[in-house]
Amino acid sequence: MAQKGTSKTLEKLKNSVNEGKYYEAHQMYRTVARRYNKQEKYINSIKLLHDGAVSLMEHKQSGSGSDLANYMMDTYLLANLPVDENALDRVIDILELYPSTEVGRRSFLSKTFSWTQKNGEYSEGDPELHDYVGTMFYQEGQFSLAEEHLLVGTDHSAELLGELSYAWSKKDANNGSGIYLARVVLQYLAMKSVRHATLTFNNFIKAAKLSSKSQAGYNYSPAGETVQISIYDDSWLNFTQLMLLTVQRDGAALFKQLKSTYGPMYNQQKGFDELIDDIGAAFYNIQKPKKQGNMMQDLMNSLFAGGSPSGNAPRQVTGSPSLGLD
Repeated sequence: MAQKGTSKTLEKLKNSVNEGKYYEAHQMYRTVARRYNKQEKYINSIKLLHDGAVSLMEHKQSGSGSDLANYMMDTYLLANLPVDENALDRVIDILELYPSTEVGRRSFLSKTFSWTQKNGEYSEGDPELHDYVGTMFYQEGQFSLAEEHLLVGTDHSAELLGELSYAWSKKDANNGSGIYLARVVLQYLAMKSVRHATLTFNNFIKAAKLSSKSQAGYNYSPAGETVQISIYDDSWLNFTQLMLLTVQRDGAALFKQLKSTYGPMYNQQKGFDELIDDIGAAFYNIQKPKKQGNMMQDLMNSLFAGGSPSGNAPRQVTGSPSLGLD
């Protein structure tokens, strides 16, 4: 009987939307959903809100649709709904209809990932959802946001990051393209994800249609096995390739040699030194250097900047490398 009642309500509200009674329908969707939530009939509420959000967005009522979409995610969280295919499909249904300019999309995404982190098995949120959202931002040309999601996505995400890195580099006349590849590959390696770093590297080379100017031998294993690797005009590409090969063997000495050789280059870009230190710690248990704080200088900075001199804010790698990494 309850299911029949829900179906009748859905039909009635859908008719209101089809008749152009958008405000009335919007308010009724919220009222009935609120009633269901008070009765802890969360599945009925979610079905209703999903239907309302989709119907209103299909009728170009994105503000009202967004409000119901956000209410649906509030209900997901309230119900502690498990992260499964059906629950994710509802999210995708709505995201496919969300205009990129609708301000409520940001809140919807925030609530969605909070839900997948709280009720799913991945601390960063569901990888498939990150892949979808990252791909969406990439297609919209929002490369920084796309990178943030794709880095914690799937194999497809890693491949797409290769294309993204090359596309992003084409918008920067001040730096070579290799630095955009390096920022992604090094982040993957800092997370100890060699597979994804390799997928990104290979797809970047493919997207850029690069050919090497020469080849050189590289001792890939302690037993002395040598492989031929490409040498590129871009030092960042060479550095990234060598770092990717080095971490796949017992190469602490080679790692230190790479740091020494390429340090003058990557130390000019804020944040790269920390990524390299993270990689050394992850693969070779090399202790990260302690920050050498200057108490008087920190105090002066605090006085003039009005902030805390603690320096303990989490580092995020975002934005164009030409501007530095935060």
